[in-house]
Amino acid sequence: MQFRKDEIFQYHKKRNFYSGLIFLGSVFLAVILLSLTASGLLKLEIPGLEAIQKLVLYVSKEIRKPSLLGVFFTTLFGGLFFFYLPIEFLYIRAAYSKLDGSDLVMLHILGLVISFTINYFLGRIAARACIKLISPKKFYRMKGFLNRYGVLAIFAFNALPLPAPILSAVLGVIRYKKKIFYPVFVAGQLAQCAVILFFVRFVFTGKIF
Repeated sequence: MQFRKDEIFQYHKKRNFYSGLIFLGSVFLAVILLSLTASGLLKLEIPGLEAIQKLVLYVSKEIRKPSLLGVFFTTLFGGLFFFYLPIEFLYIRAAYSKLDGSDLVMLHILGLVISFTINYFLGRIAARACIKLISPKKFYRMKGFLNRYGVLAIFAFNALPLPAPILSAVLGVIRYKKKIFYPVFVAGQLAQCAVILFFVRFVFTGKIF
């Protein structure tokens, strides 16, 4: 029995798709199990779990206050593409508080720089699995689009309430230039922070910082 070239190609295409899907699914499942265990919703015997749970409670307490440390924790963890927090809403709430405006913006951006860096390098690590999952043709088409319109996309995703954490991981997958990524994403976030501070503080109190 002989295989035609197109049949062999389809076989490898399906195999690559399923292997990529299994890899990403395994990572996603591991993250979910760890999150549920750390939050106490799932009981598993893991060494050091009690310390992790105490840390989770401490972080949650600081975010709820809000405090400057809570602002940092919000973007440090909420900026991770696999961990959701309503970053913009929590920033607006912090802007209503009496926290110093310059410290608020600085810690907000610092947390995002760390979390987006993690996203970027996790994207680079998972690049091969992503290529297998979406096919090389679609991957390089997406890479070409982001290389052409990346600056506009990065700024818009960070200046507007769009899923910027996911974009930072995608940019890692295509190995987008870091020297362009960081300045543009910080500029977008600074623009968003300035607009929110202006409307929340200046409009109501006449002061921004």
